[in-house]
Amino acid sequence: MQALTSSSSQNGNAPFMDSEPVSSIDELILSGPPWQSGRFLKSVLNELANDQDQRWLTLILSSEQAKNTINWLKSSGISRHRLQVLNPSAQADPLKLTQKALASGTSHTVVSWIKQMDSITLSELETAARSGRCQGLAIRNRG
Repeated sequence: MQALTSSSSQNGNAPFMDSEPVSSIDELILSGPPWQSGRFLKSVLNELANDQDQRWLTLILSSEQAKNTINWLKSSGISRHRLQVLNPSAQADPLKLTQKALASGTSHTVVSWIKQMDSITLSELETAARSGRCQGLAIRNRG
């Protein structure tokens, strides 16, 4: 996910495409679990999996959706060459694992299923993403 940033040079010329991705967190709200969300999520993950950055695309799954999501990933045709899937244990906090993955610098994008995201959580995730110079995609289900 490369961001288009609007910057002006010192002489006030037009905006340009920044060659560095801007660290940020985006949120995606799905109407059902990943394996039922079909082509849209598949195309997003496929695009991310084929990113030219040599770092990982990291998916952090909740324990209740791990088995079905992993089966869906295997059958979806998404490139798994630079894909890592983390499944927090019942004792682990998925939000803390997401922050750690974002800040580590080993991933170009961290995709995590986060049930609730308030402004404090968003701020913490953005700080971690800036630290690791990566993008984050928080996915939650509607309802």
